[in-house]
Amino acid sequence: MLKNVLGDELYDIIKNKINYSILNEIRIRVDKPILVFERGTPHFLGKDGLTNDSSRALVATKQNLEDIVFRASECSVYSINEELKKGFIMLAGGERIGICGEVVVEGGEIKTIKNFTSLNIRVPHEVRNCSLNAFSYLHDEDGLKNTLVLSPPGGGKTTFLRDFVFQLSERNYCYNVLIVDERAEIAGTNGSLNVGKFADVLSFTTKEIGFIQGVRTMSPHLLVTDELGGREDALALKEAVNCGVKVLATVHASSLEELKSKEFYDEIKDTFERFVVLSSRNGPGTFEGVYGKNFSRLSEWRRL
Repeated sequence: MLKNVLGDELYDIIKNKINYSILNEIRIRVDKPILVFERGTPHFLGKDGLTNDSSRALVATKQNLEDIVFRASECSVYSINEELKKGFIMLAGGERIGICGEVVVEGGEIKTIKNFTSLNIRVPHEVRNCSLNAFSYLHDEDGLKNTLVLSPPGGGKTTFLRDFVFQLSERNYCYNVLIVDERAEIAGTNGSLNVGKFADVLSFTTKEIGFIQGVRTMSPHLLVTDELGGREDALALKEAVNCGVKVLATVHASSLEELKSKEFYDEIKDTFERFVVLSSRNGPGTFEGVYGKNFSRLSEWRRL
């Protein structure tokens, strides 16, 4: 999908001059060098590929950003205004374009974003087997465990979710899995990312609505969602658990201590039986360990 969005020159460089399989992000800022992140490490992007010399980097213009947003909207920026108001555009391949610019507010509500100044294109990957270090701790002879996956931003949480659901399917555990995918980052759009044979997906909905609607209509065994963000999310998740549904969720936190400092921690601390800690220490998705209800360590550190 990036081919249709980036334009020929930029796409050809990314396709032919760098390793797309380990590309995480493309950062494009007006009048600034273009940056790409490979396995979380930043590099400037030049005509011949990666460079550490900013003077050789491609420099984005305002027109470059406007063209990318225009192509991402399939030539109708008005048609994606609801996404723009949330600060991002989703592409069919699961890529997400985060947008900065001038926020237009009327009556206390965001109406749109215009005069774009920065784009952050996040590129999802299906990293097979990345959840296997933790798999046996999250599913055993007694079944699934309520699990919270934590890492700093870009630490591989969403990739972990995607692979864990896929691994359940590969092992023919016939759990009905409901993915509440607010930004279509776990499963992509139109099935663009493989989440196995037994997953149902609710995209572009809030967790509160998705949990209530999904549990009522799809009777899932496992509910999967990304990035718990506040007390409302925590309460909705607790309600699902009280209905007998197991949950697999993520949260931005670099450590268990940071997790405990979250304002909604008291709401969820008794909900989860397992805590998976990931980091970017050796690249996104570095497995740091699995912990139990009392934060006792259950696993040893292993490099993926």
